[in-house]
Amino acid sequence: MPRCAREISLTGYYHVFDRGNSKQIIFEDDSDRYRFLSDISDRFACHDVAVLAWCLMDNHFHLMVDDPFDNLSKSMQCALTAYAKYFNGKTGRTGHLFDNRYSRVAVESDTQAVQLLDYIHLNPVKGALDSLEAYRWSSYKAYQLGYDPFDICDAAPHARYCRGFPSLLRAS
Repeated sequence: MPRCAREISLTGYYHVFDRGNSKQIIFEDDSDRYRFLSDISDRFACHDVAVLAWCLMDNHFHLMVDDPFDNLSKSMQCALTAYAKYFNGKTGRTGHLFDNRYSRVAVESDTQAVQLLDYIHLNPVKGALDSLEAYRWSSYKAYQLGYDPFDICDAAPHARYCRGFPSLLRAS
């Protein structure tokens, strides 16, 4: 049976996410997280897809992306395949690393963008973390500092969404 066609965003913005097969861990240590971010950064740059926000949890990830040329599918295929090959080789496992094909949801308004930034950056707090500053595997600090220490996203044009945003300020 064929898959349903993916929703196309009029703005080019998407929430992209996926998790480990059977909710298994996909990031065992910092070297895995660095590798994933490198794979995303390299493959997205080749296809003119920009990462606007990101968060890595042990068994899943969230991205907010800008895909003005409809290259997200190819970018994700390349990045997730590269990471799965790396992770499976490292751990000696075989089979699917990710639960299903990645999910994407179109972001069509500033309100949705603000809600998505909030959701992505608050994800670690939902996982019982005390403060956002203590969690290093998200773009939260990029929005607070004006640059991404991991050089994955350019938060500066979008930081206005977070300034004074009550949920993010309460979680800090």
